[in-house]
Amino acid sequence: MNDVWSNEWNQWRASSRSLATMRQIVQDVTPIIDDTGDLEQYARQHHLTINEIVYYFNAYEYGGDDGLEAIRNPDIIPPDMARQALKTIGQTLQNYGPLRLTDEGTGLGVYQIQERMNGDRYLFPVCQFRLTLAGAKWHLYWMRKFDAWWPYPPPPAGRRFTLQARLQQVLADVDGCFWG
Repeated sequence: MNDVWSNEWNQWRASSRSLATMRQIVQDVTPIIDDTGDLEQYARQHHLTINEIVYYFNAYEYGGDDGLEAIRNPDIIPPDMARQALKTIGQTLQNYGPLRLTDEGTGLGVYQIQERMNGDRYLFPVCQFRLTLAGAKWHLYWMRKFDAWWPYPPPPAGRRFTLQARLQQVLADVDGCFWG
């Protein structure tokens, strides 16, 4: 019997399922998402972990099929769009530095350069932005404690999937997910 509450994370396994499978899992668990017993039973029957289920559920809840596609097969961000987005991100977050911004092809990473007591420097993962080109939607991710980029909910109103709207969420950090 698998440990459905395992915090072990296999990103490849979680993101390699088909879009149809991910969507089916979301549809199956939507009525039981708040019932721990039923959710555990579903996870055992389908050889999933609770984290995998919630990963799909959150991605779909926050972006529909685009949200699932952003975790399954993120679009490569065109270089000119990536350069402009990184410039915008850098300007918006300049007071939170020093930062390292990365273009990972399918995602733009924001890392804060922090220093340990002994003087060693390390990169603290702040957030990641992914873009689904078809809908021109920016998806925001935060780093979970088990080293997984996790979907973050869009703002409740307005132009929810613009880069500016998502950056405002990082600045506000309402849930304490981005700046530690």
